[in-house]
Amino acid sequence: ALMSLQAVRKKTANLVLAEAFNIPAICVDTHVHHLNNHMGIVKTKTPEETHVILEKVLPLKYWLEWNNLSVTCGQNICKPKSKNCKCPKLN
Repeated sequence: ALMSLQAVRKKTANLVLAEAFNIPAICVDTHVHHLNNHMGIVKTKTPEETHVILEKVLPLKYWLEWNNLSVTCGQNICKPKSKNCKCPKLN
């Protein structure tokens, strides 16, 4: 229903579901995409691909927490343009 609104796409709709209504949803922005690729959780080229894979590999009960941790880490520690990311590589 949210995506029927003009200019609302999956990322924004999922952000509203997660943050406003506490409904498990994964919101993949540049930070989430970069961090999850850097750590080896996904190997994708676009945030849309990252979204699809994360929904498959992460248990539903972790979606809200993982999204918040990924965004926070991506904005403050492992920035997309940074060459000095200290986040661990899992694969």
